[in-house]
Amino acid sequence: MLLAHGKVLWGDEFVTYWVGQQRSFHGIWSALRSGADPNPPLMHVLSWWSTSLFGSNALAIRLPSIAGVGLAVASLWFLVRRYASRSAAAAACLALMATRGFDYSYDARSYGLLLGFALASLFCWTRTLPAPQAKSSSDIVSISLMALFLAADLSSNYYGVMAFFPIAAGELALSWQHKRLRWPVWAGLGLASLPLFGYLPLIHGNIAEFGPHAWNKPSLSILPESYFLLVEGVFWPVAFLALWYGVIRKKATTRSEALTPVALRVALAVLLLYPLLGFAIAYGGAGMISARCVIPVCGAFALTGAFLLERLGSRRLLLGSVAFLSLWVIARESACGILLLQQRHAFFQLRNAVESAQAPGEPVFVADSLVVMPLWWYSSASLRQQLRFPIDFDLIHRSEADDSGEQNLWGGRHGVFPVPIDRPEALLAPGSEAIFLGNPNGWLGRSMTTNGWHLQADAVPVPWENLGGVFTPLVHPETRVWFASPR
Repeated sequence: MLLAHGKVLWGDEFVTYWVGQQRSFHGIWSALRSGADPNPPLMHVLSWWSTSLFGSNALAIRLPSIAGVGLAVASLWFLVRRYASRSAAAAACLALMATRGFDYSYDARSYGLLLGFALASLFCWTRTLPAPQAKSSSDIVSISLMALFLAADLSSNYYGVMAFFPIAAGELALSWQHKRLRWPVWAGLGLASLPLFGYLPLIHGNIAEFGPHAWNKPSLSILPESYFLLVEGVFWPVAFLALWYGVIRKKATTRSEALTPVALRVALAVLLLYPLLGFAIAYGGAGMISARCVIPVCGAFALTGAFLLERLGSRRLLLGSVAFLSLWVIARESACGILLLQQRHAFFQLRNAVESAQAPGEPVFVADSLVVMPLWWYSSASLRQQLRFPIDFDLIHRSEADDSGEQNLWGGRHGVFPVPIDRPEALLAPGSEAIFLGNPNGWLGRSMTTNGWHLQADAVPVPWENLGGVFTPLVHPETRVWFASPR
């Protein structure tokens, strides 16, 4: 909660917020159809409801993400507790909190929901499996909740479709084992997939708009990014536990293995392959993916580690792991807090530099899609009125690697985002002085220089290196504050 309250809202979070501020299902859908955000509508709807109840502040804007990751932690607890001890369940929850996946609990994008709904649907499915230690709930209730969570996952992020794969694989394994199909489960999976057909126009539009120059084109680099950066340090302890268990398997207790159904083990194996499945979907036609889109893999490693600890059968090892993970989470979140505090101070120094440099009525041209919305949000009313965001896709495509941020803003230029967004000739008044915030060697800086502007660097010191934060940069590294004057 402290990190969610204190962290500076960054560019992508404002996309979520302003689309949600259309404050109607029709308005949100229209904004998404225009290309303001390449995501389905659930996160924006929840943001609208949250800010309507609690106000337009950082904590309220991030409340859906907090709830999503909270649902993920609760689902891990109950899932592991169904088959193993409380200590193993605690280890699973703490392991998830020790990954970068937990960072998305204070980031107002769809990834916290993506994680929470995926793990909740998996837990509900396990409630339909036979378990010697646990009392089964009503299959109809569990299947209905499973379908609801799967549909919600798909409505949060299009890569929520992958949450169907572990359950379907586990169900096929169960059918092979018992020589029969459980039609209610398959019916639940089918019903949960129906929202996908309603989202097809949005999906096709997003691929056409963002795909050609996207920053996150499919690449095999997503595999190391997912396993080593997203799962982070948890990857190696779990890999070591798996190796250890493989070596001493005959000596290890079989209690947990006997209580863990084959179907669940198959589902967990597929969940561990999330990054590979995501890459296949992106390469096969989706055209865009990042490690964040496979965030449920963090839950896969948390579950795997917990079950391995239980199977090794040492209570001392389990309790020691819980103690170590508790310290790890505290240390990690403290380090994140320090980085985010540095980011906050650096950003307000940047804002103050722009405030001190601009004169009344003088336009401030921003060429960095990451900084324009945070600058508008945290600045004075006078500076807000002077901000301008020019876009020329022809020039951008000649010199920039991607245009994703500009596509978001261009799609929402008519009534979604509060900053004036237009082509340069409509915003750059010739013959007047201005402030330029961006890269002088970028498309707008070169265009201004070519068209008779002189750029002089602002001498006010800003700790630019601290603006990266935790997976949430506020500006690109080359961005600087410049005085722009006609020659």
